[in-house]
Amino acid sequence: FLPLPRPPPTNPLIRPAVMGTGISGGEAGQFSVPFKLAAASSDWAKGRSDGESFLSESVLVWSGTWNIAGLPIKEDISSWLMRGLECEGKIHLPDIFYIGLQEVVGLNDGKRQCGYAMNATRLDRQCTSLYGYTKDNVVKDWRKRIEKALTRMVMFEMEDKSDLKKTGAEIKGEDDPSKEFCCIFCKQMVGVCSLIYVRKKWRKEVQNIKFDQVGTGFMGVGKNKGAIGTSFQIRATRFLMVNAHLESGQHAVEKRNSSFKYIKEQFLEKEDTADVMIFLGDLNYRLDLNSIEKMFELINNEEYKILLQKDQLKEQMANEPCFKGMQEAPISFPPTYKMVQLTNNYDWGGNGKKRLPAWCDRILYFSKDQSHVTSHFYTASTLVSSDHKPVSSLFEIKLQATGEEEEI
Repeated sequence: FLPLPRPPPTNPLIRPAVMGTGISGGEAGQFSVPFKLAAASSDWAKGRSDGESFLSESVLVWSGTWNIAGLPIKEDISSWLMRGLECEGKIHLPDIFYIGLQEVVGLNDGKRQCGYAMNATRLDRQCTSLYGYTKDNVVKDWRKRIEKALTRMVMFEMEDKSDLKKTGAEIKGEDDPSKEFCCIFCKQMVGVCSLIYVRKKWRKEVQNIKFDQVGTGFMGVGKNKGAIGTSFQIRATRFLMVNAHLESGQHAVEKRNSSFKYIKEQFLEKEDTADVMIFLGDLNYRLDLNSIEKMFELINNEEYKILLQKDQLKEQMANEPCFKGMQEAPISFPPTYKMVQLTNNYDWGGNGKKRLPAWCDRILYFSKDQSHVTSHFYTASTLVSSDHKPVSSLFEIKLQATGEEEEI
């Protein structure tokens, strides 16, 4: 095996930027302010040896969300999955990858949307397996794409450990990089899709895998919007992973709050069975700032703290009871919506239809014991296939030992 090249710093799919002195017209107006990302912090990995957690008994959980807008994805997603995991020339892979996708079936694909909604029960039986198999070609493609990226990342890790000096025959079997991560869950509900991969050293400790789904779309129950919830247990720590796609629109705050509350009640409060919850997705909360020129000025100057004062989700988390206990790591990346596809330019609309940028794509978390969860990074990616940017975070979660579970 030859040393593998890291993902290139530039993306060959990106169309040349449309630059100018202000807003340009057209059906899809592009503003001259590009989507700029600072380097993702990898301080969390400094000084730790391969696979080592800071806490004596903990797991590293990478979580990511991406609304792919029903569009074909031709990019290598390794740069998204790897962002923030490289430090001091080495890659430090987590124990769990939790990936939440939205709009794997496009909202304009009425035939498929209707087919999924009308035949949800039959399709659930056909397309769902707790051990990751699906008959839906879209999800099959995503599994292949993710597993290819994970295999590549494992090979980077093995290369860093000099394990790639082994011959091809020696690397098969237990050392096969394609078998390092096991898909323990894969589920699609119309456009929402959740996948969970676990390192093989933890596979036998993942117990009691369960899932549920909630529709909050058409007539309050349609599954074009809603969430997939997945629960499992490692030792005595109970995890709940929620991937949601909430209602869109600048003024749909109350609808989003209502959906969030309903989803949370269905998945968390009904049985109170989670010690740690990760709630991610296209939550669709917007920015309440009327001046698009002022908004782009703040984005260009990276004054995100000022912009976040107008963020609907931040306001709701501070004031609405349904968000009690929910946390979010500090945001240090630009708004992730709405982009012109295949560019890093914001799509402001044009033809009289104004689209303000927003942090629609979010990762929230909850823990009964806040000291048991450490957020190491919260960042975005510059992939360009969709009108949303992918977002990712890394959590270190302390495990409760079996037999030492705290009383609730």
